[in-house]
Amino acid sequence: MIGRPVISSQTDNIVAQLLPNSGNGTNGVSQIMTATPSAIATKLNENADVIKSQSQGMISSAKATSTGSKVTYTLESSKLNKATVGALLLASGDQVEEVADKVLDSMKKAGVAQPKLQVDLTDDKGNVIKTLNYSA
Repeated sequence: MIGRPVISSQTDNIVAQLLPNSGNGTNGVSQIMTATPSAIATKLNENADVIKSQSQGMISSAKATSTGSKVTYTLESSKLNKATVGALLLASGDQVEEVADKVLDSMKKAGVAQPKLQVDLTDDKGNVIKTLNYSA
């Protein structure tokens, strides 16, 4: 139970790097602002180096694109395979889902109908190991 506030705080820090204009609202509670898919993709690409460095060598490349109501985020690593991806999602899948929910909520607040987030986890040759799809 002690770890949950730490995870929540880390999630808020991640979201702040993903979304333009996110920050703390009243009483230190994280407040998600509106963001279009293209604004989210731009913010992700601006922070690619930070995201790579925070991955502690797991991610070698991070690139986001947007089309219509969808953001596609491709994370590449030579250290990823089906087993490591499975273990990572087992250990922190709820945190990934929480970040995805906040991103989708941000798009909904911006008036995006049926927002979608797709995260492609690939090996260093560009082969997709796992695709995570989220929609609101």
